[in-house]
Amino acid sequence: MRKILVIGTGGTISCAKGENGLEPALSVSELLRGVEIPVELHTEQPFNLDSTNILPRHWETLARLIRTRYDEFDGFVILHGTDTMAYAAASLSCLIQNSRKPIVFTGSMKPMTAEDSDASINLRDAIKFAADERSFGVRVVFDGAIIDGRCAHKYETEDIDSFDSVNNDDYGFFNVDGAIYFSEEYSGETRFYERLSDEVFLVKLIPGQVLCVPSNVRALILESYGAGGIPDYLTGEISKLAESGVYIIVTTQCAYGGTNLGEYAVGHTNFPVTEAGKYTVEYAVARARWALTESHNYQEFTDLFRGADNI
Repeated sequence: MRKILVIGTGGTISCAKGENGLEPALSVSELLRGVEIPVELHTEQPFNLDSTNILPRHWETLARLIRTRYDEFDGFVILHGTDTMAYAAASLSCLIQNSRKPIVFTGSMKPMTAEDSDASINLRDAIKFAADERSFGVRVVFDGAIIDGRCAHKYETEDIDSFDSVNNDDYGFFNVDGAIYFSEEYSGETRFYERLSDEVFLVKLIPGQVLCVPSNVRALILESYGAGGIPDYLTGEISKLAESGVYIIVTTQCAYGGTNLGEYAVGHTNFPVTEAGKYTVEYAVARARWALTESHNYQEFTDLFRGADNI
């Protein structure tokens, strides 16, 4: 029988009404009551938080927990709040790269205790996927979709169909019979990493903006317009940041299509710029945080940051 470790972190799936509104209350063990799937389930509860309050150090904790128990289990399911689930999946995709075992994020838009909750079906699907011997990699399983953790993006605040796979097809899905369809097979080697840097800063550009960048920033991500570019009125300031050693990354505010800095004149600069390409903003942030901890100069950083070019 397949062994699955289910890790509870809080989120809407575990919420109950408190004095000021919904707040995490149920443990992972309580959430699993009534789950009838022919697998051997074990649980861990490293923390129980609204995902708005989760920080990169919490994802480092999850990565260490999975690494410690990696040989014990056939797969891992992480119950996580939806608000930062895309950031979580992107971060674990960097901390545990090319995992030969499935590491599955899921949650719900409504608490498990709600009458019309989507929690039970998402939990069931995530466990079934984690227990399938063909499964691998960091994934988000939500509302029947199986999404590469590097490409997940939450685009809806109310509907249960709230996650999309950006610039990449779904890895698979559950049909009416519960079957799973896979679009690729595992190859390569699993690699574990320990840390995410806290020296990454994201700026969403708006017309006429004045930059205020903290002094400890080593990588600045500019969420620009369209195919990407840097406004003329900001090039002088950003050039000074680059000269001081800050790595400049350009992504786009558009959900689909990615960057192409060679298309317009505003994409050409006299200082080095790294393109995020088709990365989601969430994955660009996670990839930069990881690459900073593993590099010693700009070229190493760029090579590591752009190392997932199959997205």
